Amino acid sequence: MSSLPQNVRPDLVPPPSEPPICFQCSGPSIKRITQEGNPNGNAGRPYFKCSSCSKFLVFADPRGNLPENPPCQECGEPSKQQITGSYSQTQSPFRALHYVCSLGKCDFYEPVLEAGRQKVLTADEVTSMISQGLI
Repeated sequence: MSSLPQNVRPDLVPPPSEPPICFQCSGPSIKRITQEGNPNGNAGRPYFKCSSCSKFLVFADPRGNLPENPPCQECGEPSKQQITGSYSQTQSPFRALHYVCSLGKCDFYEPVLEAGRQKVLTADEVTSMISQGLI
């Protein structure tokens, strides 16, 4: 299992302490670990997934849990900053930045806007932000 990078911000908000209940079907969730071959920069990351409907709920680590993120509309906790999938999933060389519920309790989603448009990142920006624990 991979750990957080050494130069990660020390003020990241902790991940969920308990497995969240699925916001889609109300089923229980289980903690999993992403495969080491994950191409999205998430290799070895823990996450919660619904054991009933298989819905991905949230990454179970503090990456992207910045205290200055906007609050989740449902639970009021700071949201988690993350990015869309890889080129093979999006057919774009850029990856879009967005916020989700950091506790995995609801379907909160808000795009990160820059000059009125969703902020997109290059591969180098993605690598840099991952190394700092920002996504």
